Amino acid sequence: MWRVLLLRFGGLLAIAAAGFSSQANVSPPVDVVAARQESMDMSSITLHSMKEAMKAGREAKTQAYPATALAKWAKVLPTMFPQETPGNDMSPGSQALNAVWQDPTGFDRAVSSYADATAKLAALATANDTAGFTNQLDQVNSACTSCHSRYKSGAQTPPKK
Repeated sequence: MWRVLLLRFGGLLAIAAAGFSSQANVSPPVDVVAARQESMDMSSITLHSMKEAMKAGREAKTQAYPATALAKWAKVLPTMFPQETPGNDMSPGSQALNAVWQDPTGFDRAVSSYADATAKLAALATANDTAGFTNQLDQVNSACTSCHSRYKSGAQTPPKK
């Protein structure tokens, strides 16, 4: 199951990295929204799986791969909100609030906080600092919650089929 999830996550990262942020390669807004939603689902699943692994007594080093994947996603995240997709009115099914585009400085700060938290998480996993890693999972979750409280409508729900 992990391999399927991580392959799917990696594919979404590759799509995002291919150029959502460049004008010449912008996909129609609904495609960007779908990729963003799938990626957010994978991010949530990855974080939850790492928390479960730590509850089960695993060492932090066993979570280095998913932690590093999450840190890579955090770097790509800002590109998933191009100016061409502002708000719910133009993006069917989006839970992104218009504040993402109306408050770009605040949004950039929020996604930078998430990126910093996930980078530290990956470093702690690589160093096999199990106690630090376990504590950092809470910091990553706090960064998610902080951003979502300002820039997302609705609750995090299970992925749609």
